[in-house]
Amino acid sequence: MWFGQAFGLPLHVLVNHAVIVFVPLTVIAAVVFVVLPPWRWAVRWPMLGLAVLSLVSAFLAWMSGLAFFAFLNNPPVAVLHRQRGIILWWVVVALFVITLLGALFIGGRSRMVDGHDRKGAPKLVQIIIGILLVVVAVLAGIQVVLTGDAGARAVWGSQQ
Repeated sequence: MWFGQAFGLPLHVLVNHAVIVFVPLTVIAAVVFVVLPPWRWAVRWPMLGLAVLSLVSAFLAWMSGLAFFAFLNNPPVAVLHRQRGIILWWVVVALFVITLLGALFIGGRSRMVDGHDRKGAPKLVQIIIGILLVVVAVLAGIQVVLTGDAGARAVWGSQQ
């Protein structure tokens, strides 16, 4: 299976690290983008790029995780990790969509593209998108920790 192995290792063991890096970086970029308007010109496009990388890495982790789970014959110890991973996928999808909306519709300095400030959508729409972006970003950060913790406990047990 394509999502099974890479370099003789289970692919999931390799790609989950991308999720652990890209999702928190997207979270940080999204919060900075919303909370610090003077920095929007520098954060807008990297935030969107990180959101794409988060989406792709989460998809690869999900698919490779399902393949690994099946390869291990559905171990009961990994069920919680699998459930949290599915939730994480959908939270990352929501993060990507709202990040895209934020990048397109929240105004602010954006002189890297055309030399002019972006007016953006009506102020109320910008506020709603900004609140949603921060809330979903925080949820994504929490879900990464919960999913990773469940995966680590599945592998290592509850050793101190």
